Amino acid sequence: MKNHSKAATTFIMATAVLVLLGIAVMTNASIPLAQSNHGESFYYFKHQITYGLGLGLLAFFIFYRINIALLKKFALPVLIFAIVLLSLVFVPKIGFEALGAKRWINIFGFSFQPSEFAKLALVIYLAHWLESKKDKIKKPTMIFPFLLWTGIIGGLIILEPDFGTFIIICATAFAMYFMAGSDLKTMGLVFLTGIVLLISLVAVEPYRRERFTSFLNPDRDAAGSGYQLKQALIAIGSGEFTGLGLGKGIQKYNYLPETIGDSVFAVVSEELGFIGSTLVLFIYLIWVLSGLKIASLSKDLFSRYLVIGIVAWIGLQAFINALGILGMIPFTGIPLPFISYGGTALMIELASIGMVANIAKNR
Repeated sequence: MKNHSKAATTFIMATAVLVLLGIAVMTNASIPLAQSNHGESFYYFKHQITYGLGLGLLAFFIFYRINIALLKKFALPVLIFAIVLLSLVFVPKIGFEALGAKRWINIFGFSFQPSEFAKLALVIYLAHWLESKKDKIKKPTMIFPFLLWTGIIGGLIILEPDFGTFIIICATAFAMYFMAGSDLKTMGLVFLTGIVLLISLVAVEPYRRERFTSFLNPDRDAAGSGYQLKQALIAIGSGEFTGLGLGKGIQKYNYLPETIGDSVFAVVSEELGFIGSTLVLFIYLIWVLSGLKIASLSKDLFSRYLVIGIVAWIGLQAFINALGILGMIPFTGIPLPFISYGGTALMIELASIGMVANIAKNR
């Protein structure tokens, strides 16, 4: 109980630090953009506080208090609801397009990103399915129903298109299936098939090919496909060891694209330097390790798989974002959990934290 309580406290504290850091960094980084787009310095701050943090804390306390068994009971209906929401982005007057992608729906004046909900819905369903098939999971034929549901969710997301989220969803599902004790030969075959699929998806879409070639040679098209990576690296280099100071960064003034979205780690690096950005990554690592500790001490398989799925999803997303901004892997355009701007993302992330805290409490 002592180890479990310590892990839960560490997990919640790490989450709180990341959320508060996110509000601080996102607020100062968003001011130039907010003034340009809305004529109001704190537009994005107000939106994030209200729809991200406010609704997120409400979701956190709801899922902290409910009976976790209810998640298992409604796992399939929740997944089907996620599929319906993902389908609505393609419906005129409900789904709307921004930056060349149809990833949002607008209902009663509120915008919502279904793919964020779909991540959690798939994790809940797979946790239930893996528990129900615990005696059969090593059978190679079990891979087919697993691929069916993962493929439906992933297929709808790749049609938006949202390649980064597609990678996160597939990687999270793969991690959960692997941790459930699946057949290694089957998983090896699925892994190789997935690599071929990713290469094919990159090859058939021009903008994905450009991002990949920009990763290999950022100077090839520094004013075009390589612009975001080049500006991110300039921001990181400008921060040097100790940073320019919170709020004193330069790149957010119409140089670095998506400063409050998928490029926010570059802003962190510029303003907090190598020390600050390394500390942020260390906090994410502590968050992942404490989450895995909670999973290992969970009293039932559903709870264990649920925590593993949540930790894999958010942890993978965080490190893929950071590595992409650092130019160590091809840039995928996914946001940094808890820190990037996005009301839907923060709300769903805090709801998932409530589930983990609930599981830790009931241990």
